[in-house]
Amino acid sequence: MNESAAKAVPTGNEYEAHYRPVWAASFRVVKTSGRVAKFSTELAAEVAAWRVLYSVEQRVMRRDGALVFAAKATADAHFNLAPSVKDKGSNKRTIVERKPSKGKEISVERVTA
Repeated sequence: MNESAAKAVPTGNEYEAHYRPVWAASFRVVKTSGRVAKFSTELAAEVAAWRVLYSVEQRVMRRDGALVFAAKATADAHFNLAPSVKDKGSNKRTIVERKPSKGKEISVERVTA
């Protein structure tokens, strides 16, 4: 259904937290140490479900980088800057150039002497 969801399900005097990631068809139950987590309020259960859903989807789903990189490339060209990339966790930027290879463009690192 391409839609995330989270809900609190009443079970007697307690509530269970249920969540559905974008790629799943059915709801999953929030568990703690392999057991179904129980909450005293509906709000606490729903908050826990949203938090678990967020942590699950963040590992898999990322924004579309094509739009971000296109805007950055346009800005770099406007200011006559060499195209560069920054390694994750590093402050060092590496100059790259686009090179055609077998019908595709690939980024290659330019080594300065």
